[in-house]
Amino acid sequence: MQSMTGYGRSEVQNAQLQLTVEARSVNHRYLDVALRYPRLYTPLETRMKRLVSQHFARGRIDITIAVQSGSAERRSLSLDYTLAQQYYNALQQLQKTLQLPGTIDLSTLLSLRDILTVEEASTDVEEAWELIATGLEEALQALKRMRLQEGEFLGRDLQERIQAIMHHVDAIRQRVPLVVTEYRQRLEQRVQELFQQFTLDAERVSQEAILFAERADVTEELTRLEAHMHAFAGMLLEPEAVGRKIEFLLQEMHREVNTIASKSNDADISQRVVEIKSELERMREQIQNVE
Repeated sequence: MQSMTGYGRSEVQNAQLQLTVEARSVNHRYLDVALRYPRLYTPLETRMKRLVSQHFARGRIDITIAVQSGSAERRSLSLDYTLAQQYYNALQQLQKTLQLPGTIDLSTLLSLRDILTVEEASTDVEEAWELIATGLEEALQALKRMRLQEGEFLGRDLQERIQAIMHHVDAIRQRVPLVVTEYRQRLEQRVQELFQQFTLDAERVSQEAILFAERADVTEELTRLEAHMHAFAGMLLEPEAVGRKIEFLLQEMHREVNTIASKSNDADISQRVVEIKSELERMREQIQNVE
């Protein structure tokens, strides 16, 4: 099981290029990959995203690829003299026609588009791809290791909560027969108090107790809840992405617990149900960060 939170970094270089690759991830319902890289590597974006998707199924993944300053590939500054002259002539004509005050100086010209442009040094992106892929792979592996480590912490916490719920389920299972017995005793006592002069109809009391037992029977719900918890515990050990499966399983567990609550007519069972719901809610919050 993996967490969706982590960080990975790598530095790679060859004779022409030196790169730093950083990969960060946070929780997200689906896989969302955001890339930041020098503009000349735009043709490689699809391949970068495909490589990320081979490692992760969920999470917001932010990838940053930076070219180090000592790298052979440098940016260059380009000045368009012809365009600057055209801008200057046009501004002079506009000033003369509209009789505008002011001077046309260097700062005015530099504020206009495309006179100065920064150009990336020409490079063969296909040659660069091998180095980018290596750096990206190393950063993603580092990110995965951290996510797995975080996933282990989450898994242990969830296992402890499962054990806490199982404790409450066992207590409820033991309590259910006692609830029926106590109901029969209270019913007999109440009837005797109301009709002391009459003989108590034991068969009628038994029938009422049986009806109550049927209405309050939560055996099936407890059995299904236990099955869901065993399945949950098994999923925590799976290496692949299980976050969505666990979310669905938690919904089913909530449904069974709500049914138990609706059938329960006992303060002790009701309190146990409240504790189970509290644990399930904490688990639901934790699962939001599981891939």
